[in-house]
Amino acid sequence: MKVSKETSAKHRDELLKAASRLFRGRGFDKVGIAEIATAAGLTHGAFYTHFESKEALCAEVIASAAHRGGGGASRASTMNWRTYVEAYLSPKHVRDRANGCPFAALGGDVPRESEAIRTAFSQALESSIDALAASLSDEGEASSREDAVQALATMVGAVVLARIATSAKLR
Repeated sequence: MKVSKETSAKHRDELLKAASRLFRGRGFDKVGIAEIATAAGLTHGAFYTHFESKEALCAEVIASAAHRGGGGASRASTMNWRTYVEAYLSPKHVRDRANGCPFAALGGDVPRESEAIRTAFSQALESSIDALAASLSDEGEASSREDAVQALATMVGAVVLARIATSAKLR
């Protein structure tokens, strides 16, 4: 049975969303293609209609998660800076790894991944830094990119450390 272009696009999007949640929740190596397809409500075979390999899916998930705001930086321009930082550093974000920032969830895994995945992650990081810099800048201020790097590194690091801490007081 032939699937319409709209249905095919919806299936691809569902695979990306499911993989993104699963990868951020458990890491790239702990999730299989069959599990991703099932989480998307599809069959294992449907995966290969949309992606040539798990590696190709991983690279696209990274780009998609950062673009959709999973990295958070794209949302900074639409909300007050303080509100953005509070939401990023919130206990909810710390607990909800599967739906949170891909940099905080997967940053430690990426250096051990393939060149394609590392490149996709690096490009997503550049895009997030640019978006954050644009939201921090006052008429193209030169230091805004440096400020964005510093802010993103501080916030991601804080979430990573909060997830490591077993003591609520330390978190």
